[in-house]
Amino acid sequence: MKTIGSLFPFLLVTALSAQSPALSSSSVSEAVEQLVGHRAHMTNDIRLLAGTGFSGPAVTMRLVRDEKASGLEAGLIAIKLLEGAPAGSVVVAVLDDDKAFAVFGSTFAALAKARNLAGFVVDGSVRDIGDLKRIAFPTFARGTTPGSASGHYRIDGTNVPVQCGGIEVRPGDYLVSDLDGVAVAPKEHYLEVLGAARKWQNEKQALLPLIEKHGSYLKAMQERDAVKH
Repeated sequence: MKTIGSLFPFLLVTALSAQSPALSSSSVSEAVEQLVGHRAHMTNDIRLLAGTGFSGPAVTMRLVRDEKASGLEAGLIAIKLLEGAPAGSVVVAVLDDDKAFAVFGSTFAALAKARNLAGFVVDGSVRDIGDLKRIAFPTFARGTTPGSASGHYRIDGTNVPVQCGGIEVRPGDYLVSDLDGVAVAPKEHYLEVLGAARKWQNEKQALLPLIEKHGSYLKAMQERDAVKH
């Protein structure tokens, strides 16, 4: 059982995210690259399949190929993870081998929504896409498939670092997603990223009407900079 001390960083990020303005995945990606110097976005193989974009801290699950795996055991571990995750969490699940197996479907989406989780990010597939869209639980994945990972994969670890969509995601890292995709902010840089992303996004939004006004990028920047000074 986790202690209050070990949960504190996760709860802090959750509380801060509730107070944050809606940030775009592109603003977070830009901020992380500027501050940390490494790529912060998942590959475009990880795309929105149901619901809308979301933001929140990650809880993670790594699945490894095992044709002798117990589907019941894996299911119980996944249920424990979902039911134990704080509200607002993003569940990040990664298959280590063939991605054309479904990790989650309608039952897990219904459970996650009832537990007030923020969304799923699956480096693999999902199924029951019609129900997922009806439930409208935010889900990013590589695609859909009828076949379940149950009985073909075992859960090798929960709340461990995983490689998802080409980048590392650790428990408590902050994810922001929208129609562009998914960006990840390292938890230890969350406050810095939040400030830098907000600044970048505000400057971009201020520039758009000026570009429309002048029909010139340079003139738009000149007017924006004149107003700032």
